[in-house]
Amino acid sequence: MENTKIASSANIVKQSVILGDVTIGADSTVLFHAVLRGDCAEIIVGKCSNIQDNCTVHTDRGCPAVLGDYVTVGHNAVVHGCTVGTGSLIGMGAVVLNRARIGKECLIGAGSVVLEDSVIPDGSLAAGNPAKVKRQLTDEERRKLYNNSLHYVETGKKLKKDGYCI
Repeated sequence: MENTKIASSANIVKQSVILGDVTIGADSTVLFHAVLRGDCAEIIVGKCSNIQDNCTVHTDRGCPAVLGDYVTVGHNAVVHGCTVGTGSLIGMGAVVLNRARIGKECLIGAGSVVLEDSVIPDGSLAAGNPAKVKRQLTDEERRKLYNNSLHYVETGKKLKKDGYCI
């Protein structure tokens, strides 16, 4: 795991794979069978973020993957060479492709495909294939994005206490 930097308070399940140039911030959680492969470019995961079961985070040369703080990547999602802003949630089974930029406090609907070079503005709900902005999130919906992330901080701590984490 050369060039891999994992905060001591991060919760990394033993059955995940993390290799290459990967940085994982404080209190972040990586769950079962998630793969973070920084072999082509850098992957950065901010603090209090979570990469859920069976997710893939990968890059291409010149296309790092940068996930802000309090980001949730839902089960089976693929995040590839893109930027995801602080407080955003990538829904289950969604795909976000190279050079896409997801703003802060966005919700990408389950099963959506965010195409290469797409830009999703701050505070947006985007869904579909290809993903399109449907509307702006309410203040309550934005708060729930952070609450979801904090729930997974606690989940990660419990998994670590129960011996599932490195």
